[in-house]
Amino acid sequence: MLALGAFCTCSEPQVQSALPVSADQHPASLLSPSASDSLGVFTRDELLGQFNPAEHAGFERIPDAWTDKDGIYLRREVLEAYSRMKSAADQAGIELIIRSATRNFEYQRGIWERKWNRPQYMGWQDFDKARDILTYSAMPGASRHHWGTDIDLNSFENSWFTSSEGAQIYAWLTAHAGEFGFHQVYDDKSTGRTGYELERWHWSYLPTSGPMLNAYNHLIDTRDLARAPFSGAETADSLRVLAEFVNGLALPEGQDNTER
Repeated sequence: MLALGAFCTCSEPQVQSALPVSADQHPASLLSPSASDSLGVFTRDELLGQFNPAEHAGFERIPDAWTDKDGIYLRREVLEAYSRMKSAADQAGIELIIRSATRNFEYQRGIWERKWNRPQYMGWQDFDKARDILTYSAMPGASRHHWGTDIDLNSFENSWFTSSEGAQIYAWLTAHAGEFGFHQVYDDKSTGRTGYELERWHWSYLPTSGPMLNAYNHLIDTRDLARAPFSGAETADSLRVLAEFVNGLALPEGQDNTER
């Protein structure tokens, strides 16, 4: 276990409480993933972000010195892998700062609703409004940040990573993050992927997020989103959120997400 001591696109809450879920909404279905998972199984509630990471046995708080947010969490094995990557980056003179990590359903809903109610969308149809928000922000229940496997690093501006310190950090991550299991899943779409636009800041720990995506594709369907309590949820089907966004990924050569 990592000794904790002396770092899309929003700050984290200090405490994330789980949204109450009824048994008929989310039956206790389980799927056994790889041994890399913290608890050995993934539940529907974990996949949909319906839990509090501060109370989940498989999660640990990120050390304050590694982030500019208070009280944010990652899965234990992800935090341990990040610790190794950060040590290597420090030795290379690269400063990594975690800007965002685990976000549960309730917190992601807060991001979504704030954007949904922006004055700029006044008069827009729900489909068009949701599609525009999906440029960078996931629907609640469809975010990889629910899983505790994905992190946002240093800046939420793509341009920041193209010059000066940002370019050095991005070059280091591109060259070395894979050695520690992390991968940039949202590229510039030159690979032909669909979904969210380029996010140079978003890095995913594939040894766990890969099995979790497989579990998500087995256990979750569009109805889980369309019936969820957030504005525009009913557009999830017509926008093909599961196919185009949840599975709209750039993965390393030899890996794919075709097992649905």
